[in-house]
Amino acid sequence: MRINYVFLALWITLNLPPSALGQQSILVMAVIAIAGSVGMLVGNRTAILAASGGLLLLIVWGKIAADIYGLSEPDSALLLFQFMLVIFLMEASTTALILDSSLKQLEGKNDDLSSSARVRLMEWARVQLFSLAKLTVAASGLSLGLLILGSIVSVSVNQIAFSGVLVLAAVVAIFILLTYRREPELRRRTAD
Repeated sequence: MRINYVFLALWITLNLPPSALGQQSILVMAVIAIAGSVGMLVGNRTAILAASGGLLLLIVWGKIAADIYGLSEPDSALLLFQFMLVIFLMEASTTALILDSSLKQLEGKNDDLSSSARVRLMEWARVQLFSLAKLTVAASGLSLGLLILGSIVSVSVNQIAFSGVLVLAAVVAIFILLTYRREPELRRRTAD
């Protein structure tokens, strides 16, 4: 989990044509990989979010640059996979940071209460990662279904605004699902 940004930055940056990044692919890759790796090592959530945001921007810029500069079009399914993988690993990294910091607080404590807290913490992390994986797979399936539907319907140039609104609605729906999926039990308890 600590070096996933190195591999992601390498993979996403090398997928882009060098002209899309002004022949600075290695510099961009290094900045994102260092920011993400250092963020994971020191537990800086801001650095992790910045690195993930940079990767998402690179994915989107790759598609835009292909259209603007007339470069070869990247595969839409690959872009979708990269996008969902970055979001999954961003959320999984946050869960790993919370787990690490909580385990450090319990370090050196061997009483029954601390042991019970460790078990509950590991169970929480397992449930969080499993739920995140399910959500990511469902969002990927939904997005892939929309890609297939879009290719069947063949949206024309006159309908770009309409398709843009649909894409924006899908992104907002996925964002809401990712943001509000955490700990519904806590919200129900506080509402009572």
